[in-house]
Amino acid sequence: MQDVELVDVAEVPRASASRARRPDGPPHRSRRWLPVVLVVLLSLVVAEVVARAGGGDAPAAVPAGMVARVDEPPWARWRAPAARTDDVLAAGGVLVVSSVRDRRFRVTAYDEVTGAQVWHRDLGAVSGTRPLTGCPHGGADVGDVVLCVVEPPRVPTEPTPQHTVPHPAPDERSARVVALDAATGEDRGTWSLTGRLTAAERLGDDLVVIAVGTDGHARVGRYAGADGARRWWYRGETPLRLREGIVTGSQLRVNPDFVLVQGWSATVLAAADGTEISSAEPTEFAVGALAGDVFATWSSGAGATVHDRRGRPLFSARALFPVLAATDGDPDDVLVLDEGGTLVGRSVPGGRELWRLDTYRAARMQAAGRLVLLGVDGYQVVDARTGTVGWESPSRVLMWWAPVTDGRLVLGPGRASGGAPTMEARRLADGHLEWVLPLEDGVRAVSAVGGHLVLRTRDEVVLLG
Repeated sequence: MQDVELVDVAEVPRASASRARRPDGPPHRSRRWLPVVLVVLLSLVVAEVVARAGGGDAPAAVPAGMVARVDEPPWARWRAPAARTDDVLAAGGVLVVSSVRDRRFRVTAYDEVTGAQVWHRDLGAVSGTRPLTGCPHGGADVGDVVLCVVEPPRVPTEPTPQHTVPHPAPDERSARVVALDAATGEDRGTWSLTGRLTAAERLGDDLVVIAVGTDGHARVGRYAGADGARRWWYRGETPLRLREGIVTGSQLRVNPDFVLVQGWSATVLAAADGTEISSAEPTEFAVGALAGDVFATWSSGAGATVHDRRGRPLFSARALFPVLAATDGDPDDVLVLDEGGTLVGRSVPGGRELWRLDTYRAARMQAAGRLVLLGVDGYQVVDARTGTVGWESPSRVLMWWAPVTDGRLVLGPGRASGGAPTMEARRLADGHLEWVLPLEDGVRAVSAVGGHLVLRTRDEVVLLG
């Protein structure tokens, strides 16, 4: 059974869209036509001028979950201490490691080129449970501002609210949001949120937050990251499910088009202004996934229905969107759905079935018109337009870390003849092995962070380049 995006998944990969907008930037494929070449060259010249005017070269746009182009075996630029539970994000020219030690929230930035510590901040004491303490990010480079949510411990002397709800009410708590300058670590702004926070996601330079008041109703809001100015606000009509003061069943997912909220209902809001696009009780349907400018609802009786950005039904199918860790949105007129053991490609917006593939492997990435399907024993590459299997990893190797891609190569786990762990780079187009990189035994994960190739061990983060 393949992993599909359902209602009660506590956390999903940050890039869970199987159809997303392409990032701006130079195209991956060369063109023969002179006018197109001239336009591309002119665009590059303009980008160069703008970057220099800004004081440095701007990094190429890399979709979340993908790495920048890797033309040769990388080497370890530097390493820094980071526990397995620490989070890592990219911001401008630094990698930021956030951690909780002794119930204090600390954030440290390292220069992406040299690994030198650029700044360090202790953002204060945090609650022991600290479910949302952290610096939200979607996997892509967040730019020149790092937004961090800090949940301080509740002071015992605070008066207990007198409001009551049918279930144990959440405490009237508050959280602090700190906007940090990525280059210096200095404060760009600090603001507060009240109520029991259940979810917070970054959307551009803003935060989208669910907070629950003492009446049990959820308040969804989008706030400017730097100063907390509220851009829009939405209040759920039905109280969230509460158990012993803990909010359960609450989810928040965002992309540039939609804000998906689940808990008291299955609701889709317009990301721009908070307008309700679709809403229903959880017993009627569940919003299954977001994918670019479409979303899907699902019910046990009717299966999945794909909707456009206005909520209008496009087509129905007994399937859900697969959970993708990375996508460049190519092709943008094909939607890949997962029926559980079968992947199906359908046209957008009509929904015509284009292909069907029975497989025990789950769709992991979509890049350059191809799908990378991952299983516990290997991976295979499929044409996203036809469903034709192009190639698969040649040996049965335990996938102790998930492959990543730069749109040209697939970087996946391998083993040397003596059993030592390696990283294999195979061409996405045909599976040709381009190079093999030995890895140290302690590597626990390989991931793409803001376009960077990052290794994680038990107690270190290692940047390859």
